[in-house]
Amino acid sequence: MTDTFSNGVKPLTVLFFGSQGAGKGTQVKMLIDYLRSRSDRGVVHIDMGQQLRNLRDTGTWAGKLTGEIIDAGVRIYDFMAIYLQTKLLVDNFTGEQHIIADGLARGEDQTRGFDDMMQFFKRDDLQVINLVISDDTAVKRLLARGRNDDTEEAIRRRLAWTKTDVIPQLELLKGRGRAIHEIDGEPDVALIHKSILKVLELAPIKGI
Repeated sequence: MTDTFSNGVKPLTVLFFGSQGAGKGTQVKMLIDYLRSRSDRGVVHIDMGQQLRNLRDTGTWAGKLTGEIIDAGVRIYDFMAIYLQTKLLVDNFTGEQHIIADGLARGEDQTRGFDDMMQFFKRDDLQVINLVISDDTAVKRLLARGRNDDTEEAIRRRLAWTKTDVIPQLELLKGRGRAIHEIDGEPDVALIHKSILKVLELAPIKGI
């Protein structure tokens, strides 16, 4: 197979979707590691959950208010998510790196904002990975990781707004011509990773 990541070839742009507990963070890391092992390009990773936790930990007034929203298990205001993702790209993106994003497009304004940014930065090849799991699996996984904001009540609130606010964004992106790949998030992480590589046409995967 030809090295699709040699110099002069357009880099990869991927936005991850999936409910909390779907394993997005793990799969994002595995994909980034794969790209770094096969590519001489850098990677710009936009992890909105981590961006919000970083803001919470600054001790600023904005950080305090962000922490209250995280603890309540509700969705951050669109303006804040748009600001954080925009600042990260403006400050770090040179046009040559892969872009791997997780935790974005959590409402129509966020989705249009991110998609508009991809058009601005000439990344019209944006692809979407949607990891699909059951609510029961999500609750079990999130409780097991033991984070302070992961009470069962807060988890189920987040799962509820994932269905009402997040999933419709897939249709919005599809309507804008973006490729949507649905991946079963229930199997082991290695199999999920192989499935992602397959749909992104990054490697020949046997037996899938």
